Amino acid sequence: MSRAFGPIFQLAYVVADIESHLAHWTGTMGVGPFFRFPLPLEFDWLEVNGKRVPNDVDMYAAVAIAYSGDTMIELIQPGSAPSTYRDFVDAGRVGVHHVGTFTDRYDEQMADVRRARIGVALEGALPMSRFAYVETDTLFPGTMVELIEPKPPMIALFDSIRSAARHWDGTRPVREM
Repeated sequence: MSRAFGPIFQLAYVVADIESHLAHWTGTMGVGPFFRFPLPLEFDWLEVNGKRVPNDVDMYAAVAIAYSGDTMIELIQPGSAPSTYRDFVDAGRVGVHHVGTFTDRYDEQMADVRRARIGVALEGALPMSRFAYVETDTLFPGTMVELIEPKPPMIALFDSIRSAARHWDGTRPVREM
């Protein structure tokens, strides 16, 4: 558990080719089923590096999530638009980009982040949550932290995906949401 950000429930991988990673996670690792996000995501608002961008920005080529126990595995293939994901891949990196935490103190934690002058690579709101990618990776090599303030529909969706993982028999390894 992070005293600053809360318990980590998600490991998010940014990858250049989501299909090969889906095959690895479901086939080799036995994790699944993965659920693909419908794209483009419906943002209420979105900021990249503190600048407002169009709500329909092509930031994602593909996104899929699954659970291994209580840990969410998220796979993100960046779209063509500038983003923290595109920067990660363009720098020749692949692997864990960020860890995710749920918070019920979003405003307080974001005020702490800003007071500490930690950058925010991405912040926005979806119908199911508010979120921010805190640039903890610039303070020490590693990963960012995603703060997520979930609304009840997000919690219900993630619970249903976790339940699907508990009962997964290996069939239909990749599904649509």
